[in-house]
Amino acid sequence: MAASDLDAALGDAECVLLDSSTLIAFHSPAERSHELARHVLGRIARDDDSLRGCYSCLSAVELLIRPIRTGHEQFTFMHTFLTEFPHLTELPLDFTVAVQAANVRAVAGLTLPDAIIVASGLLAGCETIVTNDGRWKQRCEPLFRQFKWIYLEAFV
Repeated sequence: MAASDLDAALGDAECVLLDSSTLIAFHSPAERSHELARHVLGRIARDDDSLRGCYSCLSAVELLIRPIRTGHEQFTFMHTFLTEFPHLTELPLDFTVAVQAANVRAVAGLTLPDAIIVASGLLAGCETIVTNDGRWKQRCEPLFRQFKWIYLEAFV
């Protein structure tokens, strides 16, 4: 499978939630799904493509931990990516997200961080969730059918 299969799975989606694992794969050439994550984010960055991306504030936390530990240059790089990448929007974490996350955790059994990320996408009106975590598709797809659940590893 390849990028063309991923594009077919994305279909005419205009708003995708990118899980932390997808954003990490984008920055990690050693990840098996790196090229697919690069493809999705490449599409998001293009002005002539209607695909737009979102990520949870919690994903920003997860992406910033290692750069904070490793030094100013890495932190600046990741901060710039998270704040300036074209057509990529951070979703806030507030009480409404907290209530929805509690619901997701209660019915799907996801970890609290994962439930927060999914809840953020639900509330933002994302049509598709792109993840590298196969448990999300297994546990959430039957419960939250309003999303397309795309598991990157399935396209490698």
